[in-house]
Amino acid sequence: MWAITEQAPAPFLAEASEENATVVATELRNRMSTVEQQVLSQYTATAAYVTLAQQNTDAVRAEARADLDRVQRAVIDLIEQVRADVKNRLDCANLRPELPVVPMSTDASPRLAALEDRLTTMISALESCVRDNVTLRQQVDELMRERNRADGWLFATGSTTELSLH
Repeated sequence: MWAITEQAPAPFLAEASEENATVVATELRNRMSTVEQQVLSQYTATAAYVTLAQQNTDAVRAEARADLDRVQRAVIDLIEQVRADVKNRLDCANLRPELPVVPMSTDASPRLAALEDRLTTMISALESCVRDNVTLRQQVDELMRERNRADGWLFATGSTTELSLH
């Protein structure tokens, strides 16, 4: 609310002013053009900042999309590799010759030889599986280490709770 004052506001032009209305109008026009120039320069500066922000946003979006595509490609490649390994193992298991049926006789050496062959095959399959699992674990660890490094995390040799931002 406006306070009602007992004094009348001072006039814009003093009553006994020596300036005429033309000089005052010229001065007002000059001041208005100065204000207009300042507003236009502020608008131009703001528009430039907005353009830069939009360009940076687009660049960050493109970079994030490229990172996502790269990670998806790596995961799909790993899944395809595991699928091919499993398929190869299943094909090898299906192609294995059946163990000959050894008739029960008093001589246990043929049965023992067949059992030893079977155990040797199983041991080599287990060793191959363990080697493949170790290799896969190393690949996943390296992928996680690289991903954490790319995301700005320092990779610790311990658990994931020991990671920190740098």
